[in-house]
Amino acid sequence: MKKIIFIMLSLMLLVGCNKKEEKQDEVIDDKKENVEPKEEEKYIDNNPIELSFYMYYGKNTNRKRLEAYQNSFITGQDLCSLEIYYTKEEMLSINSQKNLWDQYLQNYSNIDNYKIGYKISFTNITNENISKYILSPKDTEDVFNYIQLYLYDDIHVQNGAWYSHVTEGEYNANTILTSIKLTGGDKASEVTSDITLEVFTYDDDDFDELGNYRGKSKATIIISRS
Repeated sequence: MKKIIFIMLSLMLLVGCNKKEEKQDEVIDDKKENVEPKEEEKYIDNNPIELSFYMYYGKNTNRKRLEAYQNSFITGQDLCSLEIYYTKEEMLSINSQKNLWDQYLQNYSNIDNYKIGYKISFTNITNENISKYILSPKDTEDVFNYIQLYLYDDIHVQNGAWYSHVTEGEYNANTILTSIKLTGGDKASEVTSDITLEVFTYDDDDFDELGNYRGKSKATIIISRS
């Protein structure tokens, strides 16, 4: 008799424990169902700026929009010098660089927070794909042995005065990188592909979590070996 009573009590305890555990599981499940997933903030690019690469051929010649260019990749020799304007027009009127810059700048409002950046990409002799964003002069160091990049602020200079490229020490929040010059570096002969050069305007949220530009205000030129 005692043995039967002991068995019955043991069964009751086991059933009670199981019910308690099931009830606890139900509470946990309810809590999980009430947690709402956090929505990611959607990126929207409201940048209105259109821009293009142009080449200066002389003071009595119109500047032309370029999407492709050819030249030799030779150490110490310039590949090209390119100017940036906020337009997509095929040809610009004959005027000074400053006047043309101001002319197309007037087509926009509330764009003072946007800056100009570049991206250069090419393949070297070991089939390595080299790609680098250029937001200030120090960013040119990683590709300097292959292609020397010189950045210029042609706007904040005195009219008629000689000036050189912008250094990292001179670069500040007001600098506008309105032109870029490409010169063959010591390893220029080891560049085996075309050079893809991109220009873009950006503000603080125009780069994704991997550091890639995701905006729409950009233009590209392909520089190939002649």
